[in-house]
Amino acid sequence: MTLTSLPNWVWVSYSAVVLSVHRSALSLLVAVAILSCLSFLAYRLFLSPLSKVPGPWYTNISHLFMVYHDFNGTKRLWIHNLHLRYGCVVRLAPNEVSFASAAALKEIYTSAGGYAKTELYSLFKQNDHRNLFTALDKKEHNEKKKRLADRYTNTAVLHPSIQEPLRERGEAFAKVCGESESTDIYLYLHCYALDCVSAMIFHPYGTKSVEGGSDHDMVRNLSYHDSRSALVLRHHYPWLEAAYKSLTPKRPSKGGKFLFHYAWSSMRASPHSDFTLATRLLQHPEMGMEDMVAECLDHIGAGIDTTGDALCFLMWELSQSHNAERMQRLIEELQTCDPEHGGRLNQQPYLNAVIEETMRLWAPGTLPLPRYVPQGGRVIDGYYIPAHTIVSAQSYTVHRLDQSVFPEPDKFLPERWLEEKGSVDRQRLMFAFGSGARSCIGKFLALSEMRILLHSVYSRYRTRPAADMHASMEMSDQLLTSRPKDLLCKLTFDRLIRK
Repeated sequence: MTLTSLPNWVWVSYSAVVLSVHRSALSLLVAVAILSCLSFLAYRLFLSPLSKVPGPWYTNISHLFMVYHDFNGTKRLWIHNLHLRYGCVVRLAPNEVSFASAAALKEIYTSAGGYAKTELYSLFKQNDHRNLFTALDKKEHNEKKKRLADRYTNTAVLHPSIQEPLRERGEAFAKVCGESESTDIYLYLHCYALDCVSAMIFHPYGTKSVEGGSDHDMVRNLSYHDSRSALVLRHHYPWLEAAYKSLTPKRPSKGGKFLFHYAWSSMRASPHSDFTLATRLLQHPEMGMEDMVAECLDHIGAGIDTTGDALCFLMWELSQSHNAERMQRLIEELQTCDPEHGGRLNQQPYLNAVIEETMRLWAPGTLPLPRYVPQGGRVIDGYYIPAHTIVSAQSYTVHRLDQSVFPEPDKFLPERWLEEKGSVDRQRLMFAFGSGARSCIGKFLALSEMRILLHSVYSRYRTRPAADMHASMEMSDQLLTSRPKDLLCKLTFDRLIRK
């Protein structure tokens, strides 16, 4: 008997059995898939070591919600609103937790607990070379910092050899701004910041972009780009970056190439002034010229936007009519201080209070600074956090969440920094420059630039919004920093009549 001669009922029975087996196998696969999904969800929602950390249920399941806000530039406010709802500790993703207490800042950033930087910082390598900011390994970071830390101490920054070129650039800014009825300070403040940091690095070969010329184009190309979305994709989904490149505004190469050429040629020029970063780097030929240039490029890039953006927010706020008395108080203090004849700007109480309040409200680095929890895990703010979990804090929230320390946290109130009561708690929560060994090395330079600029302006002028100023000054986020939304801020400078 052949197969073809089998009765029909046999074929029907065989087909039914096969179909039943297929259905059973498919049902089993579906059941296994459903069970796996339920087990996965149950673990993340109820059994994970992080399941007890406060936060919305959906952040326990996927990091896509955080990536969405990161991509759209709403991450800072999303995290802040979560902290307002849940408190000092919030779970942002299955493997990421945000903190906002002074104790957490000390544990994560200030202690010697070994919290390493995450791969996020690799996005900021210069020409594929690691620098002080992007070094992930602690030993590598310490070696780099030893080479140049003495150039950025408060004592070094306040030395006349550094203060003089900074004052020259402050005077140039004040002169240019006083010549027009409407001045875009966003552009000129970034020019000023470039001129100051380049003087610190390369003097006497520092730029003088405030005075105009081709350096203006370089500043525009460096400080007006929008790379957030592309960087977010590169970090979370590097395989998508190539497909996305054609859809995103590309960072103009002209400014980057010009800056690289400028840094390379300035490093090779000689002689540099003794106080410069270039002089210190050239004392370490083992680094190689490419590493030296990469380090300089990082310092320039960091120094332009951070100082420029902070000063822009400060001068805009101070120019509002409701701050007229504050501006007058600052003017009176600065007119009695002459830095060229022994006056110490860093000892002017109201000037320092204005800057402190600016850095509290508009610290350029407003977004999270992520770190990995070391081996063995750690207990932070009462919660056990497993090893290799990403933990972070963002200054925007740290500077606002505890209203017993910062009452009316969204208001510009420099006077709070003049009060003795609560001063220790305020300083413990100041996170504008980060904390610990990996905090911003350029802190004292940035503060000095701000003091000099404010003295150059407000010892001569009163400022107000220009009649043609219609741009938004809302904070707009990049990957780690925030800046004015429309990249435009027009002010009018009214010359003071000295009594």
